[in-house]
Amino acid sequence: MNGARAEPTPAVILATRSLGEADLLVVLLTPGRGKIRAAARHARKSRRRFPGGLSGGAVGEAIVAVRDGGLSRLEGFSPRRDHSGLGRDLTRFAYVAYVCELTDALLSEPEPDPALFTALCDAIARTMDEQPQAVVLRRYELTLLRSLGLLPALDLCAACGDPVAPGPTIPFDEERGGALCLVHGKTAARRSRAVLEAAGRLLDATAETDVDDALAAVSERPAADRRLLRDLVTAWLRRHLRQPLRSREFFTKLPPSMASSDDS
Repeated sequence: MNGARAEPTPAVILATRSLGEADLLVVLLTPGRGKIRAAARHARKSRRRFPGGLSGGAVGEAIVAVRDGGLSRLEGFSPRRDHSGLGRDLTRFAYVAYVCELTDALLSEPEPDPALFTALCDAIARTMDEQPQAVVLRRYELTLLRSLGLLPALDLCAACGDPVAPGPTIPFDEERGGALCLVHGKTAARRSRAVLEAAGRLLDATAETDVDDALAAVSERPAADRRLLRDLVTAWLRRHLRQPLRSREFFTKLPPSMASSDDS
């Protein structure tokens, strides 16, 4: 590891863990190298190399000496913005902690995906800069599932690729890959077409204005549809998680105005 050259890279801190008395193990997501596990020597004492400290959800520039197949070395991290107030806002803290823990839990290393990195940065920025919205979590969850190849088919038959069955509900079987046509979905359970289309709209939005429109449109859907979307995506994620996420506990502590049944 001593021979590895330290280079700058945009990064999001997904998690930190103690590594001895003064060091930290830092888990980073980067656009070019994917997920990196790095040792930060004397991280608890050095404000010069780590101004603002190292906390989950921080977005900035990391100086990393990457070691393939082993623990890398984090030489420095400069945040793009002040995250010090995050711990004083339980809703924002819960949302940011959740997207970071979810990413850490599902993403193998290294799997570079610049689009996923951008999506995570966008989810954190929207949560920090705007009123936190559950729909922002839904968009990121769906993007993460798609990035990992785990997203069920939403608009074409998972068995044959033909258009899905017409009507307000669609045959849907997670075990067989998702949405199904009339031929392959005769005995399958059915899901709301409106909810699946809402998921597709969140995923299809790319430009900033399109994303804003998609988030607004899904947010304005009936609460029952938003709950169905939450439950559906949560079920898809749960199939791939080895254990429950600790950050989910924060949602049970949110104030009533932010803890409605479609907000977590």
